[in-house]
Amino acid sequence: MIILIMAAFALLGFLANMMLENRIIRLLTTLIMFIGLIISVIGIVANMHDHYGMKTVTTTKKEQIYTAGDVNQRFGMLLYQGVGTNGKENVYIYKTSSSDAKKNFVAKPDLKTTSRRENIAGNKAYKVTKTTRWVYKNNTYKLLFGIADNNKSLKHRRIIYQVPSTWIALTTTQAKSLSTKMTPKTDVEKVAAAEQQKKLAELAQKDPDKAAQVQIEAVKAALNIK
Repeated sequence: MIILIMAAFALLGFLANMMLENRIIRLLTTLIMFIGLIISVIGIVANMHDHYGMKTVTTTKKEQIYTAGDVNQRFGMLLYQGVGTNGKENVYIYKTSSSDAKKNFVAKPDLKTTSRRENIAGNKAYKVTKTTRWVYKNNTYKLLFGIADNNKSLKHRRIIYQVPSTWIALTTTQAKSLSTKMTPKTDVEKVAAAEQQKKLAELAQKDPDKAAQVQIEAVKAALNIK
């Protein structure tokens, strides 16, 4: 609509300047049409640059995620790998379903997406996505500027990976070295590891979350994670 209004101001200004004989009326009408034309252009620029006539709306989606590691492990594993040069963003790897044991989902960041991790209580991990979009304040603004097709355009997306104490977040490099570091080398270590596994199995029967936490502490010790 704003394009039609702008065109109307331009056309009426031209016709007024060409057809009106009274000089004062001609100049006044042309000036009004010119001001209308300028306001229309400013409105278009303000809408495109500063989202004039729009407001932000944020929606939140929370979904459970599943371990990227072996499903037979008693603890969950969220994998990540740094990208870029500033070290602030990571690619995250996890499963979106407990039934698909082989397929991992890779969540990649982009210019409008930021992500972080936070610790939570419980024994389930979640991905919380807060999406903020630009929407028109009302139908009048939408009618005026809707031709830009920018309604519901993305402003930014913030993703929070909520990790309980029964999960551990590891880099892909740490995860690759985990098996080697956790494998006992000597006979004494093998006997100790077997005894530890027996105790863990017994503990898992009584308190699965505690068993997972004990294993996570062992993983942290093996990988020297504080």
